[in-house]
Amino acid sequence: MQTARRLLPRLASLSRRIRPTFHLDSVNGLSAGRLRDLGVEAVLWDVDGTLMAHHAGRVDPALAAGFEDLLRAPGLRHAIVSNCQEARFAELGEIFPAIPVVLGYETGAGAAFRVRRGPRASWRGPGAAAASSARDGTPGELRPIRKPSRRLVRAALEELDIADRPEAALMVGDQYFTDIASANLAGVRSAKVPTLHRASFPAPVRWSQRLEAVLYRLKHGRRRPGGA
Repeated sequence: MQTARRLLPRLASLSRRIRPTFHLDSVNGLSAGRLRDLGVEAVLWDVDGTLMAHHAGRVDPALAAGFEDLLRAPGLRHAIVSNCQEARFAELGEIFPAIPVVLGYETGAGAAFRVRRGPRASWRGPGAAAASSARDGTPGELRPIRKPSRRLVRAALEELDIADRPEAALMVGDQYFTDIASANLAGVRSAKVPTLHRASFPAPVRWSQRLEAVLYRLKHGRRRPGGA
């Protein structure tokens, strides 16, 4: 009962922030030309469920060609905003060597953001010194900052040198409560896509996805393809 009392107000608050700018049938609905027409200069990506199955090792083959086209598009920057653990963080650096992967931690000195570009990782933010001096050089004792988070999105925007123009960024993800809510909290436009390979996710995640879909319909009605 106490858990429910804590959870319900949070769900009510989140339900006001889960309406995306766009609903897409797939990441393949994005093209460099369309993004250019929308004034998008940076794309912030969720990974699991958006670009691949849960903890997969590569972009889904059905999306790979279009995704690579977006990566090669002139003037378009990319970052990954993640809720993952450190082991997956390292994997994402290998899967996406050309894209910064942003992870967040709370320290006693403030927020610290761990940014990986390929094999190299570095710290940003007011808590960077505290985080980098954690035992054995790992952040295991630190508290993760998880989506939905304005700060996590802002850290990605700063990494892409676009923090002063959040309206020029687009967050792409498969979950209302995490990806879309994060974008709305940070003043970033968002595109919601269906979850890829839903059966690959742990049962609690699948339950959460069903719950957020029900809450979205109750709050906003059925989605309109291409729009909110």
